[in-house]
Amino acid sequence: MIFEGRPDSTKAPAYAQYYFDRTIGHTNLLHALEINRDKVIEFINGLPEDKADFQYADDKWTVKGVLLHIIETERVFQYRALRFSRKDATTIAGFEERWYVDHNNNENRQLSDLAHEFEVVRNSTIHLFKHMTASMLDFEGAANNEIVTPRNIAWMIVGHTIHHCDIIKERYLVDTDEQF
Repeated sequence: MIFEGRPDSTKAPAYAQYYFDRTIGHTNLLHALEINRDKVIEFINGLPEDKADFQYADDKWTVKGVLLHIIETERVFQYRALRFSRKDATTIAGFEERWYVDHNNNENRQLSDLAHEFEVVRNSTIHLFKHMTASMLDFEGAANNEIVTPRNIAWMIVGHTIHHCDIIKERYLVDTDEQF
């Protein structure tokens, strides 16, 4: 099956290896996206409301800011994967994640709304990838001047999400029993 196998770090930016390492134990891309979706929705729904606007340091994002960063980054990665899967070799510019978080209005959001939005975006990601052929998944494009394939972008989505949920757990929930 075309969704079996681990990511290929030779067709991804060097920083992607960190995200790939977060997905160890998964070998089916669609299954990894689905399992991750379910765990993250459960995680968000279990977050204490009194932590939603918490920052562990003055220059750090709130929990809601981190969650919206996950969602918005997934949207950016979806767009990149869509373009490359359609054999569009035009180099795609990078994006400044801080600008997105600084201007995403997360302070007026509820955790339940963010859980729902994450689910919608992830379901869209799954639908995008599940209809790709091997040729579409493995087309090499350039984003932020780095070669990457849609297949590797999907693995990056999973690893990026795990990374940020782990940060929430380790730095924002230190005085609670919440786990991811």
